[in-house]
Amino acid sequence: MTLLDELHHRLGSKSRIRSLFKDVSVQDLEKMLDRLKEVHGEKLQSRVKEDVKRQKKMSDIAAIQKEMTDLGITLSDFDNLTEPGKSNKRRRTAAKHSFQYKNMAGETVLWEGSTTGRLPRDFQKYLEKTQKKRTECIVE
Repeated sequence: MTLLDELHHRLGSKSRIRSLFKDVSVQDLEKMLDRLKEVHGEKLQSRVKEDVKRQKKMSDIAAIQKEMTDLGITLSDFDNLTEPGKSNKRRRTAAKHSFQYKNMAGETVLWEGSTTGRLPRDFQKYLEKTQKKRTECIVE
């Protein structure tokens, strides 16, 4: 249980409050109440400030939406600011190469692929047999 949960539990009923403060003087209770009232006032002021900021932001958003509607602009128009039809997302493209190897029957085979990823079974066996690397089989 967190401190806040514990405090909420203790101050949740009059009987628990009475038992908690049974040995506390009236002056000490009044001091505590004054401090709690100050904290309460601060909380209310901060809430009012946040509400004012939120209302200002909402009115600004409404004004921007109205202006966009008047101009015939939508949010999707902002996506195409750089070049129409081209997205800003980068795509990883592996370079394609032509590889030459000999299969188990002794025939020379040309295979097009990249330097990463899965290989044809014959090419895999050829690399294991000759102890070559994939890049050594690239045909210019």
